[in-house]
Amino acid sequence: GISAVLAGAAGTPVPTCWLRAWPERSLQALQCPPHIIAGQDEDAGLGAYPRLPSSFATTTLTDVEKPGYTIPQSFMGFSHEWPYVEELYDVPQYLSIIKMLQSFGSGPLVLRVGGGSTDKQVTVPEPRVWQALSKLHEATGMKFILGLNFFYNNVALARAQMDAAKAGLPQGSIMSFEIGNEPDYYSNKSSTHWNGTKYFVVQPAEYQSCCFHTEWLYMAEQLACRNGPDSCSPEPQFTGPVWGHVNLRWTTMDWFLRTNGKYVLFTSVHWYKATSETYNTAVTLLDEDPIRQEMTNLKKIVEVSNGYGKPLRVAEMNTISNSGREGVSDVFAAALWTVDASFEVAAAGGTGVNLHQGAGQNLYAAVIRWYDNGKLASPMLRPPFFGMLMFQMAVRGGTRLLGQTTTSLSTPTAYKWLKVWSLQDLNSKEIRWVVINKDPTRAGTATLKLTKNLGYTPTAKVLRLVAPGDNPLSATTGITLAGVTYGNGGVPRGTRKVEQIDVVADGSGLKLTLYMPPASAALVRLPKAGWVAGGAAGSQAVARQPEP
Repeated sequence: GISAVLAGAAGTPVPTCWLRAWPERSLQALQCPPHIIAGQDEDAGLGAYPRLPSSFATTTLTDVEKPGYTIPQSFMGFSHEWPYVEELYDVPQYLSIIKMLQSFGSGPLVLRVGGGSTDKQVTVPEPRVWQALSKLHEATGMKFILGLNFFYNNVALARAQMDAAKAGLPQGSIMSFEIGNEPDYYSNKSSTHWNGTKYFVVQPAEYQSCCFHTEWLYMAEQLACRNGPDSCSPEPQFTGPVWGHVNLRWTTMDWFLRTNGKYVLFTSVHWYKATSETYNTAVTLLDEDPIRQEMTNLKKIVEVSNGYGKPLRVAEMNTISNSGREGVSDVFAAALWTVDASFEVAAAGGTGVNLHQGAGQNLYAAVIRWYDNGKLASPMLRPPFFGMLMFQMAVRGGTRLLGQTTTSLSTPTAYKWLKVWSLQDLNSKEIRWVVINKDPTRAGTATLKLTKNLGYTPTAKVLRLVAPGDNPLSATTGITLAGVTYGNGGVPRGTRKVEQIDVVADGSGLKLTLYMPPASAALVRLPKAGWVAGGAAGSQAVARQPEP
């Protein structure tokens, strides 16, 4: 809550903002975002990108007759620790940001409340928390996944937390209760062995083998069956196993559901590229090969979960765990990672993702809480927000993935840099592609082909996600989507830019060629001829992207 002015280059005063950190609640200084510095020509060059010679190329054939997974409503969501979660309603203009993300018709966001704070919380949240979440639900329709303390095996505490939530929140607002957080990392814990003996766990691997399934089942039974086996709730209410990474063995998921499935509403795992202690850069964050390996495993555990009739949600996700890594989680590379990772989860069959915010001020947070003269001010938007916004814009009110094949690569490694997601709108039948160039310095060319011409327009519209500078992956400001950036509180600035490119016949199908500048993404929209879009679903008086 302190403000200061520091000397910048050539003695120019540079305003400094302050963040309150959790859990230490100490003060951290950071330079205020440029758009709050008076006198800047803020809009000059917004949305511009370099026209470099193309260094590599790919061709992607999209098959309109081979649909993939349908991306469900409310796929996108936030995850937030219990401390300060009320900020989503209390902080000025946070609601406008949420409504903007919801304004494309893809349904209310899902808010998962939990994380490391779940198993540290040894009391029941105060009434003000339930009041803020209730108002948030009423204003946006958001539903909640709520974490219950599991680490201490304290049934009375978990019951009290669960009962307070049910009493304090509107009926229908609770999606599920999450038992614990990342039990695969539990250590130094008094536990009960599967054979009934007491056991002190030192290492996480011990807990997984000796005690996790036994203790999870006991906790679920005690929460669902308050007065014995005949009193169990008729509907499953819980989320598990809340594993810390998508590299969960499929046999572990099978074991978990065979043992506990009757109490499980849906399963959940978490996904981060790496921990903050691991060396990473803005370039390595986007490495394609590790993503492919991890998504192969995610597809398998989704398959196992679906076999028990349980959908799977990646209920905590972000670039780098343990609050993120500077220069990786808080730069433009994180925006590209966010949109790509969200589609990866959808393509694996997951039913949603929750982008973790920490306690609202972590390096990887998409929306940052900050203070001005001791008072809560409009939140700042960080690069991951733009990845969330692009995903929502692409998915809109109902979309399915389409089958696609990479038919040519100009170099053997081109697939690592130029990536394509093929989509079709379920209502308008519009074809959409999201194209990502992960190369930090080289431009590429993406040729996009359709197997059949089913009456599409002769031109496609292109909305670009770009960042300024010679090293755009590391940019922290000036990021634009379709020429528009968003300042504090989600206030839009800039002139909307929508490009048009020609679509040409290609045998019985269609073809278009898209130039991709370094470190950028593009949303390509190919409408059906004669389609007239109605008003965007969920339109409200908020800052939002109009129809191009």
